[in-house]
Amino acid sequence: MRSGRPPLTVGTWGDISTLRMPNGSWRARSRYRDYDGTVSQIARFRPTKTEAVSALKLAITERQDPTASAVTGHMRVTALIEVYLEDVAARASLAPSSRERYVKLAADLVRPGMGDLQVREITVPAINRFLAAIARKHGYATAKLTRSVLSGMVQLAIDHGALRDNPVRQARRLEAPRRQSPRALTVAEHAELLAKASADHKAREMDLVDLIEFLSATGSRIGEASAVRPRYLDLDAGVVEITATATDGGIQEWTKTDAGWRVLALPPHVVATLRRRIADPAINTDEVLFPSPLGRVRNRSNTTGELRRLFDRIGFDWVTSHTFRKTVATRLDEAGISARQIADQLGHRNPSMTTDVYMGRKTTVAAAAEILARPTAGADV
Repeated sequence: MRSGRPPLTVGTWGDISTLRMPNGSWRARSRYRDYDGTVSQIARFRPTKTEAVSALKLAITERQDPTASAVTGHMRVTALIEVYLEDVAARASLAPSSRERYVKLAADLVRPGMGDLQVREITVPAINRFLAAIARKHGYATAKLTRSVLSGMVQLAIDHGALRDNPVRQARRLEAPRRQSPRALTVAEHAELLAKASADHKAREMDLVDLIEFLSATGSRIGEASAVRPRYLDLDAGVVEITATATDGGIQEWTKTDAGWRVLALPPHVVATLRRRIADPAINTDEVLFPSPLGRVRNRSNTTGELRRLFDRIGFDWVTSHTFRKTVATRLDEAGISARQIADQLGHRNPSMTTDVYMGRKTTVAAAAEILARPTAGADV
């Protein structure tokens, strides 16, 4: 009967042998039995005997986990990011706008901030330092979303067996800055802002004036206004249907929330503005009513930046696009419009379950069109 050494257990290796090579380097070698039962020789070469043995043990460790072929604890975070981006691209449930944000944050912030670390070096202290730096430089909201992206990357490493726990969950919680209560424009300020914006050469060049008129008369979000298309407009009836959102990558065929779909009444001055735009051959309104100066769907981030620079130029550095939403809500509230109807106008979620269940939603607040008529210079505060 033939005898010999007993077979290696699956996932284990034999004795490590070392040999000094003619060129002076060292080879460390061992037999390893893989998870499919095959036995192979694994060797590593390094300048010293100790380094060669260490390199061999590391190679064997990485072979031990059959799920670790894509992600290992010793790979760089830069490589993990590539695996994460492939995972994000494959997730059909993600909205295009969310996918764009995750990809941008992983590439623009996580890669330069943590890319040179090994996956196993993603520790609580490293995460705390990284997120604190992001918060200082880019703000709380960006840091909070970056934390979610980083947590997703680490979870992917856990799924591949490269890590056991998610240190992002143990990292220090980000402290949100105290938020000042949103301020609405007074009637006089609103009139002044519209007048100054209309007189601003750059604003006219970037075709921002009509967009501002629409935002301040409807309370719609920038993405919603940028996605309004002629087929969802009835100028004879003076209404517009909000059905989609423009993102940094084009039109997303749904609104931010289910409550975002709505029909809004348009004040007469906005109806006149839209008629003028549609009739103007210099403005390409075939696809959307408020295209970019190049005639394409507006990039939301670029448009936000253009508005920011405009408001700074004309002396309204505290105003953002959301100021118009606050202003619309304030005007409607002052006119006695109910909270439920104001929520409908802005596309907010339910003011309460009672009103949502027992009262009709998604109807035009006809009185809003009159209340939100364009303010004129010299109006009362």
